[in-house]
Amino acid sequence: MYKKLLGQTLIYGIGAIAPRIILFILNPLLIYKIPNEGFAVFTQLYALISFVNIILSFGFETAYFRFSAEKGQEKKTFNTSFWFLFATSSLFLILCYIFNQPIADYWGYHNNPEYIRWFALIAFFDNLLVIPFAWLRFNNMPIKYSAVRVTQSVFQALFTAALFFWIPESFSKSIGLDENVDYPFFSNLAGSGLGVLLLFPIILKVRFQFVFSLFSKMIKYSFPLMLAGLAFMVNENFDKSIQLKHISPEEAGAYGGCYKLAVLMTLFVTAYRMGIEPFFFKQMDKGDAKKTYAKVAEYFAFFACVVALGIIANLSWLKTLFIPNKSYWIALDIIPIIVIANLCFGIYYNFSTWYKVTDRTGVGTIISWMGAGINIGLNCLALMYYHSMIGSAWATFGAYFVMMTTSYLLGQKYYPIPYRIKKMTFFIGLLMIFSFITVYFFKYNFWLGNLLFLIYAGILIYTEKDMILSRIKKR
Repeated sequence: MYKKLLGQTLIYGIGAIAPRIILFILNPLLIYKIPNEGFAVFTQLYALISFVNIILSFGFETAYFRFSAEKGQEKKTFNTSFWFLFATSSLFLILCYIFNQPIADYWGYHNNPEYIRWFALIAFFDNLLVIPFAWLRFNNMPIKYSAVRVTQSVFQALFTAALFFWIPESFSKSIGLDENVDYPFFSNLAGSGLGVLLLFPIILKVRFQFVFSLFSKMIKYSFPLMLAGLAFMVNENFDKSIQLKHISPEEAGAYGGCYKLAVLMTLFVTAYRMGIEPFFFKQMDKGDAKKTYAKVAEYFAFFACVVALGIIANLSWLKTLFIPNKSYWIALDIIPIIVIANLCFGIYYNFSTWYKVTDRTGVGTIISWMGAGINIGLNCLALMYYHSMIGSAWATFGAYFVMMTTSYLLGQKYYPIPYRIKKMTFFIGLLMIFSFITVYFFKYNFWLGNLLFLIYAGILIYTEKDMILSRIKKR
């Protein structure tokens, strides 16, 4: 059973991470071809879509899993969930078409109201697929799930490249693509539509059934999940969604482009989360569970800190490879801050074990919104009063740092886990000192930065030599 679970987790991991890697590889093309101000538009629209998707899906993916597990409820849950999300998505789509121009005027797209229509269609298609994708997972079809996800991403990437290099510009303009910033957005719309076609056989399984008593239970269950999801999106995208109103389009575009390079750290944390969550719950009833959680957190901090400094030390060539347009480099200094912020989020994820295994998930929602509130407050201060894109990066760091610290302190009160917190604090503190030296004194110099990286890795390996030797002996 565990072997099967591990195999499925790895396949689902591919489905979750591979699309992000594909789009990350596509990012240098977008940065090279799209000017800063155009990329600012692209970044803002995607930030807004992320918020809309959380609201429209309303946490019903998890609710579907929860209530489908009850005997005889799977079909009722499938039908009720699908029609609810179809209704919310359709209403959103209709409103965006009716108030197309006023919405475009409010967000500064006076001359491009079509962006709002595309935006609404992407959200509609994506939310139409939430329950069909969940159905694949519930019915143990990880290969099909991942195949559809990866196919969508490959198609989107190839379609974007085709619009830039192979499809005549005259044809693009004939279908309403007047600027090159339109290409990736339209490709996303096409990719979302392709997803509907690929999962159409599952959609055909839906029956005209809506169980109000079941829906009432599901909505109560999913509402806190939606709030927690919104808080996460605030921390990820609030800065990018409001920057165009407070800093120049050039700075906002550069911020969005450089922020995407920090995805390298996000991918590391995401891969870890995909594999470790089932493990946490499998260990919860064992007598040595707390010691296991402590060791896992320390291992994560060890490797994640090394990865973080490795990224920061090599920005001199990573920027050339992934940010080929030099006008974007004005925002380069946000990358170390965002990388370390994502490290803090990964450690927070470890520290969140206590409220998951003790069924206090409401506390997780409160902590998430505490972080979101800090993010909003610091972003408003940084952007409205100081017009600082660097301030936006520090707002993200501040939110995740407070969430990490708060979860640790509360966990030690309600479910004490013997983390070696002094050791982990040493890892993070030294990382921040070495990162500061690399950025402000070495100016991202490749040789000096990597010399410092080797020294840092050596120090961490020396402090953990007993752990490393014990693992080698066991093997």
